[in-house]
Amino acid sequence: MFLRELKLWNFRKFGNGEFDLSKPHLHVEFKKGLNVLIGENDSGKTAILDAVKLVLKTHAYEWIRVEEKDFHKGTDKLRIELILAELEPEEAKNFIEWLGWEGDGEQAKPILKLILQVEKNKDRILPSDVKAGMDDVGYTLDAEARDYLKTTYLRAL
Repeated sequence: MFLRELKLWNFRKFGNGEFDLSKPHLHVEFKKGLNVLIGENDSGKTAILDAVKLVLKTHAYEWIRVEEKDFHKGTDKLRIELILAELEPEEAKNFIEWLGWEGDGEQAKPILKLILQVEKNKDRILPSDVKAGMDDVGYTLDAEARDYLKTTYLRAL
């Protein structure tokens, strides 16, 4: 499996205050294999990496969680969606309740959409879990399924 798409709404610099699921503020498509992010300082490269790390609950030397600074200025809701594609049968069997399908008949391929939507009120950031499913809401992943998504982030040297 590989990360094929990332969509962001009101996450850090990627936002405009509106929250329309049909209009993400950033939509990045990745290719299977090596992908390189290139851009000037403060162009959003780290935001893209951190969004992926937040959804996948990535293991790294730093502890990462949603903070006030992650919400686009003046907003109280953010959303991150990841689409994982080309799941092998051995991988797909671990997410059977949450899978979607692309294609028809024998050509259909499983995909997994992961969703992290976080809201805040004036006092605090409300707890949220990573969900998965092809609708706009998703269903909470159980601990075993989350365990299969564990990744390790290796910082640049």
